[in-house]
Amino acid sequence: GILKLSEVLSKERIIINLSGNDKFDVLEKLVNVAGTSEKVKDPKDLLKKVIERERLKSTGIGRGIGVPHAQTPAVTDVVACLGISAQGLEFDAIDGKPVHLVFLIATKGRMDNAYLGLLSRIARLFSSEDFKQKIINSNSPEEIMRLVTDKEKE
Repeated sequence: GILKLSEVLSKERIIINLSGNDKFDVLEKLVNVAGTSEKVKDPKDLLKKVIERERLKSTGIGRGIGVPHAQTPAVTDVVACLGISAQGLEFDAIDGKPVHLVFLIATKGRMDNAYLGLLSRIARLFSSEDFKQKIINSNSPEEIMRLVTDKEKE
């Protein structure tokens, strides 16, 4: 079936005011939070895979969004984590701009349709500048989950 962001993200895995000295510091913080999910068996391996993937090519896809991802047997199911930075993080993005929203996505198998569907949904959800600003300016993970869930119903 079609994966919704609201199904793979939870308020426990949303970091508001994410900061980091560099991109890899940011990735480590995201993986640490993702690692609190029971779906993540081996956070160390997940971090290694995420960094390997990031070194191949930046996942800063432009327009203030980063989607670092990895496929690894370290997870039992699709798990997502969201970090938000109002001031923006240096992420070596393709458009050279800082990143405000970073979605870490981990999947167990090859990047399957579920994952690709999720990516295109994230891109679509956040194509609205308005909605993106609402998320960036949110003060609580609960509010963000509510915004995402409502937006996905549209």
